[in-house]
Amino acid sequence: MASGKARSGQRSAQSATDAALENVRLRAPNRLTRQHFALYRGYLDGVSEAQLHASYGDASTDVRTTRRLIDALRDTLSVLARRARDTEAAHLLRLRPGSIPLFEPAPAAVAPTLEDFRERIDPDGVYSESELLALYEEQHPPETSPAIDRRAARNARLRRRQADALARMEASLAQDPSPDHPIDGWFEPAITARLAAAGLTTLADVIGLIERRRHRWHTAVPRLGPKGAQRVVDWLQLHAQALRHTLSPAALVPRRQWRPADVALTQAPQTAEGDAFTIAPLEALRVPAALDGSKGSNRAGAGARFHTDIRAIFAWLDARSNSVHTRRAYRREAERLLLWALAEKGKPLSALDSAECAEYIGTFLPNPRPAARWVATHRGERCFAGWRPFAGPLSDRSRETARSIVSAMCEWLVGEGYLAVNPFAQLARVTTPPVFESATRTLDPAQWTCVLQSVERAEYSFSEHRDRLALLLAYATGLRRAELAAATTDALSVGRLSDVEGAVWRLAVNQGQSAARTVLLPPVVVETLRENLALRGLGNPLDCAEGTPILAQARGGHALTPDGIGKVFKSIFSNAAAFMESRAPGSGRHLKNASTHWLRHTHSTHALGHGAELREVSAGLGHADVYTTALYLKTEDAGRFLGVEKLIRSVSVIRKT
Repeated sequence: MASGKARSGQRSAQSATDAALENVRLRAPNRLTRQHFALYRGYLDGVSEAQLHASYGDASTDVRTTRRLIDALRDTLSVLARRARDTEAAHLLRLRPGSIPLFEPAPAAVAPTLEDFRERIDPDGVYSESELLALYEEQHPPETSPAIDRRAARNARLRRRQADALARMEASLAQDPSPDHPIDGWFEPAITARLAAAGLTTLADVIGLIERRRHRWHTAVPRLGPKGAQRVVDWLQLHAQALRHTLSPAALVPRRQWRPADVALTQAPQTAEGDAFTIAPLEALRVPAALDGSKGSNRAGAGARFHTDIRAIFAWLDARSNSVHTRRAYRREAERLLLWALAEKGKPLSALDSAECAEYIGTFLPNPRPAARWVATHRGERCFAGWRPFAGPLSDRSRETARSIVSAMCEWLVGEGYLAVNPFAQLARVTTPPVFESATRTLDPAQWTCVLQSVERAEYSFSEHRDRLALLLAYATGLRRAELAAATTDALSVGRLSDVEGAVWRLAVNQGQSAARTVLLPPVVVETLRENLALRGLGNPLDCAEGTPILAQARGGHALTPDGIGKVFKSIFSNAAAFMESRAPGSGRHLKNASTHWLRHTHSTHALGHGAELREVSAGLGHADVYTTALYLKTEDAGRFLGVEKLIRSVSVIRKT
């Protein structure tokens, strides 16, 4: 009978334990990792919740989330300890940090000597020696005593037993994630459901998707936004050692933030494959010593500052490319030539002769073969293994551009004492360059007025106001797309001009390795900029934090990218074309083809037509040669600083009336 009651009691206790475990399961993690035990160990050691959240918590949440996790861990560990019949662990792991502090007695004041104490307390000798000693010990007790020692020893033993109990639980319960583990239980239920809906079943599937799609991988997962994606990435990085995989830097940041080393890390080591050569971007290329150009047949000698073809190319790029776009175009043509020499001719670039260079321009560029080696089947980033240097055959105009660039490179290398002769020097032009005609890509005053009217609103959303600011800024300054994207408030300054009343605002424009130039901002542009900054909760443009973008995204306030700038103007011109079509069918056809660069042409032709000095306009545009700016003299429109201000103001008045 007694044994039956005992068994019944055990079953009741077991049922209570199971019920308690089920109750906390909804709040606790499905899997306990070593990070959970590290968090709880820090909690038991008395580390503040704020510090624990900073070390182990989710950056997208606040400290309350970590506090709830600690409470769930306490309940879970206690229940699991009871289920394992580890009563000591169940009790010790529920104790809060203040329950068993390390005993540290309060610092005592410096005790006087017994003689000083006698002089102060009993100058007349009333107390006996034993009475005085007892009084002294009462007022100045010793720092240690048997009672204090026993208490400190007890607390130290409890803390050791608590640490041992947590270690036992960790040894039996902690799990390290593995690539083949199902995603269920490792992430929050909501995130797990979204990953599963995208067909991702294991942690390896998630890692593979991130490496393939890079930092915007979450767009392939329905209803998973950037914040949820960042939590997944943070978790994978936290467990990189257990997963035996570290996410590549190129998979975590946008392409514009890549460094050459990031691209090189994503490429397989380059090796010669018989007569073939593995195709890879210039920054990831690893060339055998026999082909590196140090012993090329066209080398001028050993006196050059650089000794290999790759170093020579990078030296030329550093010396001759003044902007990011120019450098990209120069790198592309030098890279193609170097890869062709290595893969098709089996020799370094510094060993090519005139006949081979003629073959490259005349035979290879019109039809790169074999296509599998040279032509990309789809658009791919430079970090991907499937990258190829060509998108397809080059037109005559593109081949002439290639010939001009690589010939200029070789001529520079001859001047630097790297090459003996320029093998492209005697090659004829592929085609005559087309005559530049700015009128075909310029807005006349009526079109400009229509475009400006199309962005005017009685009330603006932030995006609408930002788009109007972008339009005014581009027209008033003639900045390139990348320069508009890079413009920040710390590049602004205020000064005076002798023939202009009031303060004149300037914007410094970084030109890469060349000296920065400045452009003038008409008052209407400055006024619009102030309004836009106010919409972003900012004040005076000159008081903004360093790096504050002039053209910002609606969400987050980050700078628009050059591609984002292009999309803004495509939208503006599309709306303006529809606006013109509504007035006169067929009148907006020209605007449908407009792009950001058209405003650069429009700025130039209007400024020169308004009587601005050619060299002044050339300096503002950042042209290396004033003859380039002279091409805009063929049109007769109006604009530039005061003229720009007058035209913009007049359109605004028309719109309001």
